[in-house]
Amino acid sequence: ILFTPLEKAEGSDSHKYKYFDDVETLVRIYNSKLYDNGTQQARKLIIKNEHIFIESYKNDTVSIIQTVKSLTTNGIPNHANTAKRWIDTQDNSDLSDEKKDALINLFDKSKVALIYGAAGTGKTTLINYISTFFKDYSRLYLAHTNPAVNNLKRKVNASSKCNFMTITKFINPYAKDLKRDYDILIIDECSTVNNQDMRELLRLAKYKLLILVGDIYQIEAIEFGNWFNAVRFFIPPTSVCELKKPFRTESKQLLDLWDNVRKMQGNNEDSDVFDRLQAGEFSAELDTSIFTSAAKNEIILCLNYGGLYGINNINHFMQENNSGKEIYRGIQRYKIGDPILFNDAADSFFSSDEDEVPVIHNNMKAKIVDFAVLNEGQANESIQFDVELDKPLIELNMDNRNFNIIGTNQEGNSIIRFEVFKNKSTDEDDDETSKTTVPFQIAYAVSIHKAQGLEYDSVKIVITDEIDELITHSIFYTAITRAKKRLKIYWSKTVEQKILERIKPIDNRQDIALLKSEIV
Repeated sequence: ILFTPLEKAEGSDSHKYKYFDDVETLVRIYNSKLYDNGTQQARKLIIKNEHIFIESYKNDTVSIIQTVKSLTTNGIPNHANTAKRWIDTQDNSDLSDEKKDALINLFDKSKVALIYGAAGTGKTTLINYISTFFKDYSRLYLAHTNPAVNNLKRKVNASSKCNFMTITKFINPYAKDLKRDYDILIIDECSTVNNQDMRELLRLAKYKLLILVGDIYQIEAIEFGNWFNAVRFFIPPTSVCELKKPFRTESKQLLDLWDNVRKMQGNNEDSDVFDRLQAGEFSAELDTSIFTSAAKNEIILCLNYGGLYGINNINHFMQENNSGKEIYRGIQRYKIGDPILFNDAADSFFSSDEDEVPVIHNNMKAKIVDFAVLNEGQANESIQFDVELDKPLIELNMDNRNFNIIGTNQEGNSIIRFEVFKNKSTDEDDDETSKTTVPFQIAYAVSIHKAQGLEYDSVKIVITDEIDELITHSIFYTAITRAKKRLKIYWSKTVEQKILERIKPIDNRQDIALLKSEIV
């Protein structure tokens, strides 16, 4: 929320906010303590129209909206007819009617397209169709994180005219020779992009078409980022597409629950969510049954690492129940049968080419099926891991790959083999240091943030009274939409009631009204 409302103090011209009286004096003190430089001065607090706000946050928001709005004055001549003809010539079995409408209408009257959609509605699929339609034009794909960028690399039909990178790299002031001029600029997971970065990105980039994609209900930017939620209210409806049909699950109970949680705004909707949780048997008291597996493809989601029902303890207890052969590397224990998630180190661990799309990548699911210690006691001692992936790989080009495909399981998924060394290389020119880092983590339980983008047949969510105040609407929504078939939330009745009464989507109607007075 950009603008925080103030109240008039009784018998005075000053304002108050909750327990704070004479806000004007507090603002003067705060502003006087800011250092006299651009970064600090941009953090000034301003009181205007009975509201208080941070000046740079407002300026960034206004700048972004004005830039995007300027692209809506005209579209691509004859785009609708060309898109219709193109669609008729395509094998578009996974192209739903709402995606067809988006392809035809989005650029007919505008050079910007905003694509919103819940988890599993096919936002990346639509990006891919748009990319294929504009295949003869240069395209830049940006996202906030490396995993998001790599996800685009894997799922989008690219060409030699395309480039992929993080927003941080794109706006890096020291990257002097970076190409920033493209026909089409596509930004994914926009809700995670903060205002300051987005404003700088739009200042630096040159493009003919701008495509913005994301979900305002999933976990938001760490720094202040209200722009993607606000900008849709300032451009024509024909420039906005909201994908509404999820393809992640066929369970009507899950779909209805997701829809109700997205929309929960008041007491009636809150109670409806409560009723759906009870009717679908999605709620359970927190007890040891959480450690009993309900499906092969299952995950336990938590928000905290410590505590009895934190990620570390649950992983420990679940691993204790695994009777498979074990091995230690330092204090870390690994067992045959352990589910794992590849981590940030995986992208560089398995490939020496930075521009290559990682085959084994961050947040990829797998399971340990065997291990062995090689060259024990020697300088080149290592652990050889055999890991079963959750998908098949094609053994076409294994150059520069630091793993081998050694077989398949009954479902046809690939089993790969790789080594993790005990000691770093002594050769200063040898980039083998990353090969001493285990590129995965044990994943009976993971954080809700880590699970964003993943899906499992069965999802168990643990919410204790220690962390209930940390559960926001976006965190809760992200967690429940990881499930394809089964969902169980472990919490007490008190915690359930407190969370459902409190969480709701960010209501930015007041921000929009005040911003409209700033934007022509």
